[in-house]
Parts: sequence; C-alpha cells; structure tokens
Amino acid sequence: MDLFQYISLTRFKIIPFIMRKNQNRGSSIILDMEDSAKDLFSLSNTKMLKKICRSGLMSLSEEKINNSNIKLFIRVNDFRSSYFKKDIAAIKAFSKKNKISGIFLPKVSNFDVIRSTFKLLNSKIKIVPIIETVSGLKNLRKIIEKNIKKNMIYGIHYGHWDYCLDKKVWPFPEPIHQEYWSNIKNIIDVIKDYNMKFINTPFPYINNDKIFWSSYKMLKELYKTNKISMCVVSQNKNFFNKPKKINSLRLKKISNDKNYLKSFSKKIINEYLDSRSNKKSFSLSSKRFIPPHQFIAAKKYYEK
Repeated sequence: MDLFQYISLTRFKIIPFIMRKNQNRGSSIILDMEDSAKDLFSLSNTKMLKKICRSGLMSLSEEKINNSNIKLFIRVNDFRSSYFKKDIAAIKAFSKKNKISGIFLPKVSNFDVIRSTFKLLNSKIKIVPIIETVSGLKNLRKIIEKNIKKNMIYGIHYGHWDYCLDKKVWPFPEPIHQEYWSNIKNIIDVIKDYNMKFINTPFPYINNDKIFWSSYKMLKELYKTNKISMCVVSQNKNFFNKPKKINSLRLKKISNDKNYLKSFSKKIINEYLDSRSNKKSFSLSSKRFIPPHQFIAAKKYYEK
C-alpha cells in the first residue's frame, strides 16, 4: 500500500528520526503547516505555531532529510490566508536541498488556484488539491479536465472533516457509516474517468487496524486500480503490515436519534478538550483522532 502519514511541522525536531524510521516502509510523508498548527482558542498562539512551522522547515532545509524510499509532501495553509505566501517562500528555501514530490493545497474549488500556486513555486513540484468543500466537489471534473494538458496535479486528496463542516453535517460520518463511503464514491466516480490518483482522508481510529484494512479493501472495491492511498496521523505499526485476511466492512446508517446525537456531541467535546495540546489543534483520545472541525460542529450542535 502507498501509505501517506501526516506529521505536524510544529514537531520539526523529530522529523529526521521519523523519516529514518519509515525509510524501509516505502510510505509517503506529509509535513503539515495547516490544521495541526492552529489553536482554536488563541489567535496569537496560532500565529506563533505557524511561525514555528516555517522556522522548522527552514531549519530542516539545512540538512538533507530525504530518503530515496520516501516521497515528501508539504501541506500549506489556505491560499486566501495571510500565511500562504510565507509558506511558499519557506518551501522554496527547503527545496534547494530536499526533493518535494508535491504540495497539498487546501480548499481547492477551481483550477486557477492550482495554476497560481504552481507558478509561485517556480519548479516541477506537483499540486495535490484537497477536495474539502461543497464547491470543490461540484467543480472537480472541471478542475481535472483543465489539468489534462497542464499536468500540474499529482493526485486528489479528500478532506472529510472540512467537507462535513462546510456542508453543515452532524455527526460527521465515519468509516463504519454508509454516508462516509457515499462521499468518497462521489469523488472516485469523477476521477476514475481520468485514472487520477486518490488519497483518502486521514483514518480516524488510531488503534483499530482491522477497520483500517477493511477500509482499504472497500476503497479497492470502489476504485479498481493501484492509484489509491490510505492516509494516517499515527505511527500504529499495524497500519504498515497487511494481514493475511481482511474482512469486509459492515456498514450502518448514522442514527438520527436526538438523544444519541446530543450525547455523541458531548462525548466529542469532552474528549477533544481532555486530550488537546496547546501546540496543535487536534486531539488524540484513546480511540480516535479528533480534528478541530469535528469539535466545532459538535459544540455548535450541542449548544443549539
């Protein structure tokens, strides 16, 4: 499996160690400057975290961390943000000594932003548009068709949590839900016509390797090609070792029971607050990865 692993650039000092650890796994690494460097409760801390990411990348540029077995990607901030051009400048400095396979670009809804980013980079670094808005999914076919002659896109990444937040969905579907796979199928139904690479949204259950591999099986059934990738945020070694037998997912519909939705909202809020760190915007409970988008949606539902 071509596995992508997110690593926050707020932890840049341990990145060379993680790269060495993954060198025989053949996995791809995404150095994240966006969602993992954000404090929902402090704008000043967010600005500091963004600065740490850029400084970290500059620091890493002084040493060659690339390994021939590992593809290196960087996720930048939204092109409309005040951080975007600063991110690009840091990436240019970093790329002088390290090969970058692609830039993960958030909230892409048209091809113009891809073309503009590609020109700003002034190199052969490909773009990975993150489809995480309703308009992005609606315009996906147009985006890919405009890329055919330009060849600027490496692959398509689904950003599940931002998409659910943009669509005002609660609760957010998870890999055990029919609705989760319906969203993914909508993307795959477009990109399979162009044999485009698909990189799935990060897997939320940090310790459940059985559902992880069942999700991979489901993805292979939806898109019968080698151009698919799972994505993770944890170092669970079982995500790297394919088991002999993989069971099919047993999917269910999301419950509409109001008592359940209220209770689940409270659970997400509590788990997020109990396990969050002031150096990153997401939380890792004992069972799941909780991004800020899910906390925001849970809080909004609970308080309405």
